[in-house]
Amino acid sequence: MAIDCPYCGQDNLLPPEIVQARQRQYELDQQHYALQIQEEDRQRVAQERDKLRKQSSQRLLIWLMVGGFFALLVVGGLMALGFYAEQQEAEAKARVQDPKVNGHALMLEHLAQMQKRGCSRILVQPSTHVKETSTISLDMVKNDACVHILGFTAASATLSMKYQDNVALTVPLPAPSPVVDYRLCASETATHTFKIDAAPEEPFTTAAIECPRTPAEGGARSSKDDPKKTGRERVQGMLDELVKAGCKNVVSQPQVVQRQESLTITSPSDSACYNLLAASFFSDVKLSCVLKDPDGKELPVPDPDSKLRIEYCAPKAGEYKLTISASTADFFSIAGVDCSRFGAEGLKRVNGPAKH
Repeated sequence: MAIDCPYCGQDNLLPPEIVQARQRQYELDQQHYALQIQEEDRQRVAQERDKLRKQSSQRLLIWLMVGGFFALLVVGGLMALGFYAEQQEAEAKARVQDPKVNGHALMLEHLAQMQKRGCSRILVQPSTHVKETSTISLDMVKNDACVHILGFTAASATLSMKYQDNVALTVPLPAPSPVVDYRLCASETATHTFKIDAAPEEPFTTAAIECPRTPAEGGARSSKDDPKKTGRERVQGMLDELVKAGCKNVVSQPQVVQRQESLTITSPSDSACYNLLAASFFSDVKLSCVLKDPDGKELPVPDPDSKLRIEYCAPKAGEYKLTISASTADFFSIAGVDCSRFGAEGLKRVNGPAKH
């Protein structure tokens, strides 16, 4: 608004034009300053944004790197686990198939030993099981051969056996063990079903083999091929005597049978007299027979004995039924021969005092 005189020092009011010019200049300066401040603020904000953006990008990059590292660790771990699982599965399969582990080798060795002792017929072939139950079902015949139900494992497991049918067992089931060998001698004709499991779930092998009964179990006291102890020699002697006596027509040569034998003989009218010869080696074996004519009527027969001669001279034509059975499971032998109807070994013997 005023200015000092540099010469006299007096304050002099400035002309209005200069004052207005200075005021306009001041306003312009203030506007310029405000614009400068705004520009500086804008630049500072922009710099802060750039800085934050760079920091955010760096943090994102760091997190991505960290995440990628952990992702690689996870993928690598999963791959390692997958490889380990595949390796374990391959080892488990190889272990299951190894005959030294699953009991198959032990089973074959045991079967070979049993076959040397006369157990000739394998009813159920060896089969390997893992994580499953082995079921063995046998159709057994009363007083027939016995059967061994077998289970073997070389792994660290025990095998347990269960019985599922209603026919009572005469021998209790074995206790759980790595080896199962159960001998079944059926007392009834029926199906016998057994189940074998392993605990823990390790591989095991099962089979079944047929073995002859021992005499203590009601079995025969001789083999079928023994000509003496099956009574074959004894029957041959009886047959030879009748042939010498004139009974020349040998109907059937001596044959070895067991337990019971049924025959049907067709006889015409006025035919020769038929003789069935039967004998056992053992004196305590009682052979008994039933003879029926074509009408089903029973004809006279001798009393039970270890040696029999059953003879009939057919009173009429037809089929005659003859059944002979033994009191034990021992083998016995039979043979058939015709004797002249009117000879000494025919009607004369049947009707005469020599009848027995």
